[in-house]
Amino acid sequence: MFHAERMADFALGLRFDDLPDAVVLAAVRAVADTLACAVGAIGEPGPAILRRYAIERGGRPEATLLGGEERVDLPLAALVNGALARDLDANDLYAAPPGRDTGHFSDAIPAVLAAAEAAGASGRELLTAVVVAYEIQAALSEAYRWMDRGLHSVSQVAWAVPAAAGRLLGLSREQIVSAIGLAGTTGGLILQSWLKPSLAIPMVKGGAPGFAGQAGLQAALLARAGFTAPPDALETLFDRLPSDADPAPFERLSPPYAFTTPRNMLKRYPAQIYTQAAVQAAVELHPEVGNVDDIAVATVYGHRGVAAGVQGSAAAYTPESRATADHSTPFVVAVALRDGDLTPASYQGEPWKDPALRDLMQRVDLVIDPAFERALVEEGRFGCRLVVEMLDGRRLEATVEQQRGHPDNPLSRDELLAKIRGFTDPVLGDGAAERLLAAAEALPQATGVDALIAACRPA
Repeated sequence: MFHAERMADFALGLRFDDLPDAVVLAAVRAVADTLACAVGAIGEPGPAILRRYAIERGGRPEATLLGGEERVDLPLAALVNGALARDLDANDLYAAPPGRDTGHFSDAIPAVLAAAEAAGASGRELLTAVVVAYEIQAALSEAYRWMDRGLHSVSQVAWAVPAAAGRLLGLSREQIVSAIGLAGTTGGLILQSWLKPSLAIPMVKGGAPGFAGQAGLQAALLARAGFTAPPDALETLFDRLPSDADPAPFERLSPPYAFTTPRNMLKRYPAQIYTQAAVQAAVELHPEVGNVDDIAVATVYGHRGVAAGVQGSAAAYTPESRATADHSTPFVVAVALRDGDLTPASYQGEPWKDPALRDLMQRVDLVIDPAFERALVEEGRFGCRLVVEMLDGRRLEATVEQQRGHPDNPLSRDELLAKIRGFTDPVLGDGAAERLLAAAEALPQATGVDALIAACRPA
């Protein structure tokens, strides 16, 4: 059986009643978190360009652009809403087994939601389709080394959306197989061209999931109309651009199901995943620090992801945009030490250009610690240690073994609500977070998704 056929069988065979309570809860939380991230990005430059583009080109009024009343055709809705969800780099990330690829599986949610709206699907049908998208992406991420082959992990979205959306849109097994092949070979090989230590991060970093979702929905619609594509597209990729491809993860897509959806991390802070523990440590030390002008040096001891690469490069000490700032360990640590938090508001007004904050960033040292490196590579632990030496001789220290939001250290409902509030309330007004989370939590009983979409607009 080809992988696309197994994916299609999974998409059509899974039922809401097959989902354990923990999987339903994870899907509900993922929907709420993702839509909050999308709302927070309304008005950001990249999504704003795509929104204008979509509105100017009109199309069938099939799905809503989040945050407003405008309705466009399905692929354009996936483009805009996918870019919104990803733009602030605050949506979830799969806690993959050590040594395997990962991905932001919630990048697929905007496309799936658009299909659910167009199809008049119930809340249960939406949640089941979200789980389909998550489980397929988990299999894809573990089965192949996308990043090692120069392909960004967001590529997985274009392969997963046709199955999840195809289920909602009434595609047959053969049509879903064709849609997967079509989307994968025309829009699912996304080059990793933007995360380089020496370059500023362009808009495509946040927009790429929108393009992948757009390709996935367009492929589903074309396949439903009778357009065909080969069933062995994934096998062809694995053969022509080989890595140590492993078919075993695809076996989870057949009964008895072994769900991985609860193994996704919800970010507590709007910053790159590897910096989360460092921000958490800085927040913990903030009350003891007092005035950051009295810091002599703040040293982060951690794995390469937090102390090197894009996050610890020379360019990370002089970010020129929000996209580079939220990938900069010196920036996010400096803000958290100064303010005792890191929220979307922390990026307003281009604070990375503030001379005082830049001075503090220069006093943030990054050290690769072999113990934390081993913990990440061998155990999947994202921790680090932050040591702050004060001018008065005090030495403050905080160690985070596993960051909050990781499935081994999950956010409480109150913590998730607080995160959502930071994204939604400044845009939609007070009480928006409570409305959005309540709408997501009501999905198992909801007859449609209109209330969820309405919760993404001002009351």
